Amino acid sequence: MAGNLGLLARLRLRHLRSDARFLLFAAGADIDEDRGFLERTYQLYLIIIIVVSLALSWAQVIDIVEGLREAIGAGASSWLACTLLILAPAGALLAWGISGLSETPLRLTGPDMVWLARVVRPEELFVVQLAGSAAGIVAVGALFGSLLAALAGGPWATWMTAAPLALLTARLFALDAVLPRSGVEPRARRVITVFAGITVIGLGVGLAAASGFLAAFVPRLFTPYAFCVVIIASGFLLTGALNWSGKANMAFVVDDNELYAARSSMRFLALVDGGAYKEACRRRRARRGKQARRTWRFGRGRLALVSHGVLSLVRRPSALLDLLTWGVLLVPAGAVLMVCDVGVGVLLSWFICVGFSMRTPLELGRVFREDCRNRLVRGLLPFGRLELVFLDSLPALVLTLVPTVVVTVFASLAVGLDVPPAVLLACALDALLVLSSGLDDPASPVYLGSVQVTGYAGTVVALFFVGLASLLGPLPAVVCALLADVLLAAALR
Repeated sequence: MAGNLGLLARLRLRHLRSDARFLLFAAGADIDEDRGFLERTYQLYLIIIIVVSLALSWAQVIDIVEGLREAIGAGASSWLACTLLILAPAGALLAWGISGLSETPLRLTGPDMVWLARVVRPEELFVVQLAGSAAGIVAVGALFGSLLAALAGGPWATWMTAAPLALLTARLFALDAVLPRSGVEPRARRVITVFAGITVIGLGVGLAAASGFLAAFVPRLFTPYAFCVVIIASGFLLTGALNWSGKANMAFVVDDNELYAARSSMRFLALVDGGAYKEACRRRRARRGKQARRTWRFGRGRLALVSHGVLSLVRRPSALLDLLTWGVLLVPAGAVLMVCDVGVGVLLSWFICVGFSMRTPLELGRVFREDCRNRLVRGLLPFGRLELVFLDSLPALVLTLVPTVVVTVFASLAVGLDVPPAVLLACALDALLVLSSGLDDPASPVYLGSVQVTGYAGTVVALFFVGLASLLGPLPAVVCALLADVLLAAALR
């Protein structure tokens, strides 16, 4: 087994080296072909530049978080840090659990299925893959712990130890819950999957819901004895995971890795064209489905558009992740930050996050864009552009708006803000996102002078002016957001 572990470890390192070589092509470096002294010096120079840039960027993030602590007060910032320390492993547990139930955590690429699946035992694959993922979890957890330490104003060593331990424990618990699915008989697999899903979702949602209450007990657990207890519990979880991985059925593992192997072969496409990558993954999932599609009865008149939007969400469950990202995280965070008057630096960071999140078209307007691309049908629809974008996006808007209101209310109460302005601003931002999607109609482009205004440009410009208005106070931000909604609605008529 030791020989196979060493072989798998070297193979994984070679894969990482190949990925690094591909990424360094963008900087004009080839670590395999360029072996001269000057070439190696240039590669070292690139590495130093990247490391220094990342360090300075992270220092700026820490500075922003410390400014946030001063803005909201020591008590609120400490409570928020403790809450995030519980929310992070709860969210990670949900993500890892659902991912492990949809696809086995024993991951194999296409070449691995051909060469490794027949000669390597599943527990050997599991050990090497877990070691690689654990290193990444520890690194991310340490960075996350440094953020929490800056937010709480506590000892950095304690927070940078607690965060990785919490994430690693959540990872091992998720593996213990989902690995039995890969080793049981086909008849019992559905029962095991349902039981594991209930366990993971129940615990993850329960921790997230009780995080505000449990945050008061977190500082009492920052002791060496508590850390030792967590390490011992993680050891038991690791033993259970190793035991279940050894019982995995490799035939089932290979079959269950079909989608992962396809995604792995296209992973670099996500860096170039995220929309094309998501569409390719969706088509692979659709081809894998073995059940016949259910006939959908559309409504009549305007209900037909709403039915189309609902059907799109039913057939594309992955769209919920994008909708919830905006409804739970980005929009409530923007509304609370603007009402809280945290300063230009924090708002700029939120604005940059929004810009990166919009590299792919918004899921809120995807049904509208599909209707617009269908030229045979678009001209026959008896609806104006404003009505079409609203009805097509109504189901997605509801799924975004409800969590937006709930999260904004709880966040405003936690920080001590007035709830009505924050909720009204959040709702106006959601409406702004939907209306901006209407600018992507190729049949009726909107021009500002000689420049065509796209959905991305309209969203970015509108959010920029709303952020500027928030520097004057919550009321100007709300007025600016509502005015942007009115102007966009007028442009779509």
